[in-house]
Amino acid sequence: MLLGYGVDLTLHEIARRLVEAHGCRVDIWTPTSDKTYTAAPYDLRELIVFGAPVNRALPLLELNAWRALKRLRQRLAREGLRYDVVIAATHPYYGAGRALGVPCVFFNFGNVPTAGFSWRGKLNWMWLDFSERVLHKPQAARVVSISQFLHEQQSSRVRQRGTVIHLGGDHYYPATADAGQHFRERYQLTSNDILVGYCGRLHRDHPPYKGTREILALGRRITQAEPRARLVLCGIGSPADVEWIQSEGAIAAANLPPSDMPGFYAALDLYVCASHWEGFNLPIVEAAWHGVPTVAYDAGAHREHVTAVLVPDGHSEQLYTETLHLVRDTASRRKLGQQTQAKAQQFSWDRTAAAFAQVLREVVH
Repeated sequence: MLLGYGVDLTLHEIARRLVEAHGCRVDIWTPTSDKTYTAAPYDLRELIVFGAPVNRALPLLELNAWRALKRLRQRLAREGLRYDVVIAATHPYYGAGRALGVPCVFFNFGNVPTAGFSWRGKLNWMWLDFSERVLHKPQAARVVSISQFLHEQQSSRVRQRGTVIHLGGDHYYPATADAGQHFRERYQLTSNDILVGYCGRLHRDHPPYKGTREILALGRRITQAEPRARLVLCGIGSPADVEWIQSEGAIAAANLPPSDMPGFYAALDLYVCASHWEGFNLPIVEAAWHGVPTVAYDAGAHREHVTAVLVPDGHSEQLYTETLHLVRDTASRRKLGQQTQAKAQQFSWDRTAAAFAQVLREVVH
């Protein structure tokens, strides 16, 4: 459970509502935690998985995770604790239901494209696809997908026992009245600057499907055409990543704590995304809650929630043209922002958790 990871944020927002609003007892078992979520109302517990030197090979990682889950079953028996249902949210823990002897809900976040991966990475992802599709999804009591896009990629057999539950986006909303101004002042931006933002992992060597380099190239062109425009990238990254982004002429707002995120979104005039695949894309919905419209490729699940402008996937010139138009057209940008914020109300964590609680009741009873 780490800062900057969408799956971890999702589990936190759902789990705390299952406890606070739906009367569930929830434990989250994880091998890693940076203390971001230790104040939550659920129990965050450590699952120890041995075999670190060989776990870079996903079949071996899955085997060692299975052994860890079997040890967990023995531990729970000693504690006199038995779960009614387990939610398996990430590889290599999709076998948790069978290992613990309880019904399992497979939480489907999808698997990214492998373009740009090493041959070892491609082999790992081939195993991951096989493992999920053949070994685990058919055995799950229910499969919950975070978008219709992911749901429809599955076999008809899995879809019959599957459901779509969109994620929420209101975890940083609302921002205080002056949060956006404080963010701008922190990065030496004025109220006259037109701030174009992106949120994601800022790693220079990130696989190309995320389009980070495309965003930086877009930002250079936008600022050349419109001097008032500034591009800011927010997300987790190393000092070397920050130096790279700054060398490309953009602002790097790296590793912000959750308390600073409302200010980031409140400061934006426009959000832009060049990703070529997304199982959902939380930052677009986070921006929408703050009334920030988005220009993005028509890829993955984007058409399920993007209200502003979708351009054909890979058409970088059109992405640039549409972004520059909205940078220069304040009235259109504000109108789209209002429409975006209205649509964002569909994507609340209260609604997501209520739908998930209903799935859990159906599985248990």
